[in-house]
Amino acid sequence: MDKSYGRGQILKVDLTTGTVSREPIPAGLARKHLGGEGINSRLLWEHFLKVDRRTDPTSPDNVIIAGVGALGATGYGAGTKMKWTFKSPRTGMFGDSSSGGTFGANLRWAGYDHLVVTGRADHPVYIWIHDDAVEVRDARHLWGMDVEPADHAIKQELGHADIETAIIGRAGENMVTYASLQVSCHRGAGRTGAGCVFGSKNLKAIAARGTKGIHIHDPNRFLEAIETFTTAVNKPQRVRDAWKNVGTLGVFGYYNRSGLSPFRNNQYSTVPQDKVDKLTSRWYTDNLALRRLSCSPGCVTGCAGMYKIKGHESPAAPKYAGETGYRMELAAQIGWGSMCDIPDMPALAHLWKMTCAYGVDVIEFSLSCSFLMELWERGIIDQRDTGEWMGEPITLEWGNYEAVLAVLESIALQKNALGQIFKDGIYKAAQRIEDLKGVPILPYVIYGKGGLPFITEPRSNPSWGVAIAVASRGADHLKGAVATLERFNRPDLSTHHYGRPEAAQFATPTLKGMDCARAENRCAVINSLGLCSFPIALDTVLYPEELFAEALTASTGVPMTGQEFRLAGERTVNLEKAFNARLGLRREDDRLCERWLDEPQVDGPGKGARAKDFLEPAKDEYYEAHGWDRKTSLQTRKKLEQLDMSDVAQVLTRENALIP
Repeated sequence: MDKSYGRGQILKVDLTTGTVSREPIPAGLARKHLGGEGINSRLLWEHFLKVDRRTDPTSPDNVIIAGVGALGATGYGAGTKMKWTFKSPRTGMFGDSSSGGTFGANLRWAGYDHLVVTGRADHPVYIWIHDDAVEVRDARHLWGMDVEPADHAIKQELGHADIETAIIGRAGENMVTYASLQVSCHRGAGRTGAGCVFGSKNLKAIAARGTKGIHIHDPNRFLEAIETFTTAVNKPQRVRDAWKNVGTLGVFGYYNRSGLSPFRNNQYSTVPQDKVDKLTSRWYTDNLALRRLSCSPGCVTGCAGMYKIKGHESPAAPKYAGETGYRMELAAQIGWGSMCDIPDMPALAHLWKMTCAYGVDVIEFSLSCSFLMELWERGIIDQRDTGEWMGEPITLEWGNYEAVLAVLESIALQKNALGQIFKDGIYKAAQRIEDLKGVPILPYVIYGKGGLPFITEPRSNPSWGVAIAVASRGADHLKGAVATLERFNRPDLSTHHYGRPEAAQFATPTLKGMDCARAENRCAVINSLGLCSFPIALDTVLYPEELFAEALTASTGVPMTGQEFRLAGERTVNLEKAFNARLGLRREDDRLCERWLDEPQVDGPGKGARAKDFLEPAKDEYYEAHGWDRKTSLQTRKKLEQLDMSDVAQVLTRENALIP
């Protein structure tokens, strides 16, 4: 590849044969899809044109693709986020997950923007990437290790302390379908089962050390682009400082005041104040905070951190006195603190640490626990069931964090019947418990598309409700909802985009489907750049596409416009949509659970709201905004040809998955 383009290669590793190959990134591919999520999704599409699209996601025919976007690892200022893309073993449809950490940067510094892993090794292995040297090494001695011990063993074995790893824990080895991939130990690619795909391939880890750096076409112009970006970051000082100090923990109080913090398995939408006081970022900062840090290279915000439990902070603290680790995120505050009613930050910190050690998706796991606790509260399950399923009569009352740890071990280690019931996710677990108990169970599961659970209250937030119902990887906030305007009360941005403020108005359906479609395109392009979505995905005025276009032009030497950026994001959304259309997904698959649809909120500012009252009209608006068919949700030939995706249209036409 022309060095002036400033891009690495595509590295391919076939675990069945042990062969390694390299390919340049075609200039046309990079221009149309940028990198990161965009090129990953294109590579996934092309892979499943060669193998049966209906293949079992745990078979050797599945693929795991790692990709770092074109501005990742450059020091641009918004960190380095990478995408892991695959067919999901959790949902059977498009799957991907994001991660921070320093692994992605080392991959780029070694000369590779994308890594494609196929096949299955006949025994546990790990991949070692050190610049031009790439090898598949024996990992039988690592199998059975938790994440941090495996990371330490690899670094000792290879003799470099500054190696970065992407590793599965025992949940991935046991092919729990929502097993996470732990990147740099503490940054989880949690959603949709990347860890399970690793386990199915007998792939314990990938280790990388890159020393080549990245060629910048015009360094002075690129430094100016960085200065422009950092100036924008520093403008909203109050938001910036709060984000730097506590990261995602800082929004918990706002969510609760807005009636958006689901409590006790989303039976309620606000948390009692005496419990909120023990779960806020202020409580964390005053009692547990050790120091701040950045989760990945090139971030001027540094919203991550470390904690230490001294032993006197809460009822659970004495059990974990002296424990240190990486700060939890909002998923722990809501998933365990709110949904499971565990108002004890040291307990949450320990649970977070253990899910990282075993490699389990925090969202899926925490909601599995709140689901079990509601079944316990309703008398549907009792000690006879836990005794039969877990080998001891564990109680599952609200707030029992020790029971949550026991459930975690059951699932991650696949040590008993409860672990097997929940191996394939909460939706299938509910169906299995329904069969066992002979009573309806699904009404108590909190889920959206793909049967994936999600920690939010969408009934009074139509934009998030739509996003959770339609996202390409299943119920999700990072495909579009993070950039919708309603939850963050931004009528200024609604007026900027639509000439009207309604897209940001609380609990009203107007413009919410349209805003979800716009947000999906925006998030896709940010993820294709290899940058962190927080906070730049939302604010399109402070961070317009032209800002990033200038940075990429300076970095690569290839002129890029804001309009080309917007089209690249739209292409990515359409590729992921097309992947799912080939699998038979249609409008009826864009759905929400019974509780969200039919049960009105019982408290908070959104009291009385139901998703049934907005979802279908908002979906109509969403499909129209994307240029898709309202009746089926399928894409149209006209839209794909507008995006220069005629080849995709041809495939969908052959499979009756396109509107002419």
